[in-house]
Amino acid sequence: MPGLLTGGKLHRPTFVIGAPRSGTMLLYSILRSSKDLTHWRPSEAHEVWEADYHPALRGWESNVLDASDVTPEAAARIRRTFFLVAGNNRRFIDKTPRNVLRVPFVDAIFPDALFVFLQRDGRDNVNSLINAWRSPRYRTYRLEQPHSIPGVDPEWWKFVLYPGWRDDLTGPLEVVCARQWVISNEFILRAFDSVERERWTRIRYEDLVERPVKETERLMEFLELPYGDEVRRAAEASKTTPINVVTPPEQGKWRRENKKEIDAVLPLIQPTMARLGYGA
Repeated sequence: MPGLLTGGKLHRPTFVIGAPRSGTMLLYSILRSSKDLTHWRPSEAHEVWEADYHPALRGWESNVLDASDVTPEAAARIRRTFFLVAGNNRRFIDKTPRNVLRVPFVDAIFPDALFVFLQRDGRDNVNSLINAWRSPRYRTYRLEQPHSIPGVDPEWWKFVLYPGWRDDLTGPLEVVCARQWVISNEFILRAFDSVERERWTRIRYEDLVERPVKETERLMEFLELPYGDEVRRAAEASKTTPINVVTPPEQGKWRRENKKEIDAVLPLIQPTMARLGYGA
């Protein structure tokens, strides 16, 4: 509070950005173990970001926000709330999945922010989304009217509310999940065209899982923070301690879990897969 009263503000806050179920919780859990970083507790700051911008306040259109949506009052509230968590002595890190559709909005509020973009093979990512939609977890928004997507709870929408979501209220589920993945990643790629290159970096989920110690070291260098023992231990532990999973991690498991569904949406996800550097 004293720091806030004397004009303190966050210095170079870090935002982990990625499509839902791309592994952002894994990456966030490793990075936030740094003694030089602090974060919203317990984990994701949806209530901070959406206090003035909940979809119910905006006609349930989508989670999309850009710089034109920033108001002085909302910006001041968000800056103040996060500064009271971090203070003057530590950097702040945030992982709020719906911000995948709000990068220009976040950037307008925190113009010195750093962004870590986590990407994942669309086939595995969509597979994970399908499994999560079918589970009782990850409830995001209770809709005004139930949807009729087959095989899932009709009362709840899960994960990002993308533009045009109402067109998919009857499913099928794999199309909803594919659109969530495609639109999330396309929004990220487009947004980063307007962010200075030195303020964002990209990491593949597959590389993080395969060599977490090396990839985390690279990210800490990007953040210009010490690669302390606590971060190294968290990176090493990620190899044996799954975080926020529905089924145990396994690259390519879409082939035995939801192959029919993924095959059906390959034409939808392949253009974005190619832009992200994933082959067939």
